[in-house]
Amino acid sequence: MTEPDIILRDMLRTRLTDPNPNRVADSPFVIDDWPYQTDLTTNHFPRISIINQFESGKPYGLGSTNVLSTSRLQLNIWVKPDQPLTIDTSQYEGFKQVRQLMRNVSEAIRLHWIGDLAQTNKVIYQVSINWYPPKMEYGYNLITQVGDITFVILRT
Repeated sequence: MTEPDIILRDMLRTRLTDPNPNRVADSPFVIDDWPYQTDLTTNHFPRISIINQFESGKPYGLGSTNVLSTSRLQLNIWVKPDQPLTIDTSQYEGFKQVRQLMRNVSEAIRLHWIGDLAQTNKVIYQVSINWYPPKMEYGYNLITQVGDITFVILRT
């Protein structure tokens, strides 16, 4: 896992409140990979996973040790369609729940992650977030919301 992934995972873990009060101990709310466990009961959801899609870099200036790096992270939000949970004092279920979590993740990225990256001596040139329409995974009885974050940073 690369450094921006770790910063994003840690920021989401501290800035977002887990809406599931009955979550099992070995099933964190925000993870840095696919949820591999086979137990798909409600005590394991919702989940947010962060996956590094790619990272490329090129030297920034002749003879410089700085690198201009382009990266893309994939965010996945997984919810159970029949699990009503309270998020920000309102109760949500199904597609409304996944959309509210998407809003909360986007807001946390906008307000905190960019600043957290900047504190690690990186200059951020561009950040874009693209969310795709949520879909029902009938074989697993899960609703998924997928988004991509693309960003360019100067590693000093």
